[in-house]
Amino acid sequence: MNLLGVDLNNKEAVLCLMSLDNGLFNVKECRTRGIELRKGDSSEGIQAFQFQVKKLIEDYKIDTVVIKQRMTKGKFAGSANSFKMEAAIQLLADVKVELIPNTEIKETLKKNPLEYQMKDLELRQFQESAFNTAYCYALRQV
Repeated sequence: MNLLGVDLNNKEAVLCLMSLDNGLFNVKECRTRGIELRKGDSSEGIQAFQFQVKKLIEDYKIDTVVIKQRMTKGKFAGSANSFKMEAAIQLLADVKVELIPNTEIKETLKKNPLEYQMKDLELRQFQESAFNTAYCYALRQV
């Protein structure tokens, strides 16, 4: 199973590509670490973002896209652009999209701590949240 962990912020979708085979996790090489939403106030900009995500999903044969859920209210609420990106991903045909709440990610990491740093996995520090999201979903499947 190929998973794409996604952490959405104000301007881009940060990505982490992972596979799960027979209970073993493998972080895979990906041509990009993030896809930027340019011109989030226009339909052309959102369609361009959606096209890039769709192409990546097709090229890497991704089975499930797992998105870290953002809060809708309060101090740490997600931005309007992040919700536009989420909707663009969720509306892709023939793609399974799952949302994972931050509380579930924290609980899962507490029960199943990682013995690795992001640099050991050849990921950048800013990809940690996307990795944790995919890792949490993968643990559900084991």
